[in-house]
Amino acid sequence: MATKLIKTVRSLKNLENAWRVIQANGRTSKSDSVRLELEEFAEDSSHNLRSLKSRLGHKSFKFEQAKGVPIPKRDSQGKPTGKFRPIVLAPVESRIVQRAILNVLLEIDDLKPFANTEFSFGGIRGERGTGRARKSRHEVLSAVPAAVQAVLTAIGNGGRFVATADIQAFFTRIPKSTVTGIIATASKDEEFTELFRQAIDVELSNMIALREKVADFPIEDIGVAQGNSLSPLLGNIILADFDRIMNEGDCRCIRYIDDFIILAPSRRAAEARMRQATQLLAAQGMQLSPEKSSKGVQSIDDGFDFLGINFCPGAIRPAQKSQAKFIKSIGEKFDDSIKSMRGAVNGNEMERHQSLITALKRIDGMIDGWGKHYWFCNDDQIFRNLDKKVMAKVRAYLGEYATIRKQALEKDYAALLGVTELGTLSRKAFVYPKIGRPRADKAVSPKARP
Repeated sequence: MATKLIKTVRSLKNLENAWRVIQANGRTSKSDSVRLELEEFAEDSSHNLRSLKSRLGHKSFKFEQAKGVPIPKRDSQGKPTGKFRPIVLAPVESRIVQRAILNVLLEIDDLKPFANTEFSFGGIRGERGTGRARKSRHEVLSAVPAAVQAVLTAIGNGGRFVATADIQAFFTRIPKSTVTGIIATASKDEEFTELFRQAIDVELSNMIALREKVADFPIEDIGVAQGNSLSPLLGNIILADFDRIMNEGDCRCIRYIDDFIILAPSRRAAEARMRQATQLLAAQGMQLSPEKSSKGVQSIDDGFDFLGINFCPGAIRPAQKSQAKFIKSIGEKFDDSIKSMRGAVNGNEMERHQSLITALKRIDGMIDGWGKHYWFCNDDQIFRNLDKKVMAKVRAYLGEYATIRKQALEKDYAALLGVTELGTLSRKAFVYPKIGRPRADKAVSPKARP
């Protein structure tokens, strides 16, 4: 008979909740295969979720092999460092079940302190606090806004010097056996613990293609998958003592997964706390990333960046690097569209998602999403300046489109614009039945007349 926790994992309500989170996260994925897989699952999500529930109930569900994706790392100038981030991309059903397990873990009393920590943020979505009433994002903070507010609170409480750091290859240093043991103790449920263990194991389908890079993926006991919904909680569990010790006394350490910032009342205190961080991490087999960690302590009066946010006396705004990346991304999307249009004029097939209307719609979505990410920033002039840069990109794009259209044949106009042509739609036409020539009425013979 299934345990209470297992029943909760496979409940349709929990699976539906997990699917919504996975679907929302996937909409921003840069991977075409991820978005396509989500679209296919969404076509009949009700049936697919019921099937998932049934297989979990009959213990026939298996976590399929995942794909290892090495994402190149870049330095502060945007240049490749030669290193990469080992992302593990699991099939959509596996991701849904992993998220469903996380939902259950977050309700276990002994694990709640690891999820609702005062100085650790990122990766675990949901409201902080005990209120049941649904609140807006502005009332209940989470993720980056919550971390930013914590930094501002620390400054308000006397933090005058800061130092920032990044934990190198954080997820690949988390021991699976250790966190599994903690989960087993907290849940007191062997069947649930076994499902959890399976959910964090990593089997890669493309190990041969990865070659020497496969050694950096968490396929052994040490390391959990970056990309697994469970990994941030496991990081909180492993670094619980780090978070507690680093926030003792008059210093504050705000951590966002593998990034953290120290705020202290004096330069000496900040330097001492950074040395302590190095020692605590070394005890866990971890170390600071030399590329992403600051070289020293600085005064808050000089301004500093954390999580893509620039903190300057009186101002909270997107960091210069974030602004530049945003404008560059807009330009790249327009360039891709123009390249596809030019190809169409030269006889290649037009990619519909690169047409004028679709490209502009995608850009609009990017702008809207990026702006909403920084809703808590107070430097309005920065956003007005960015609007001008975006509109300059739009004008240049429309100018290129006008030039290309003049060179195009009339038959290509609709494709370039992105307007559906009725004549190109696929049809399964009915067949009109064949009808013989109509027969004339037979003449009545004279003998037959009355």
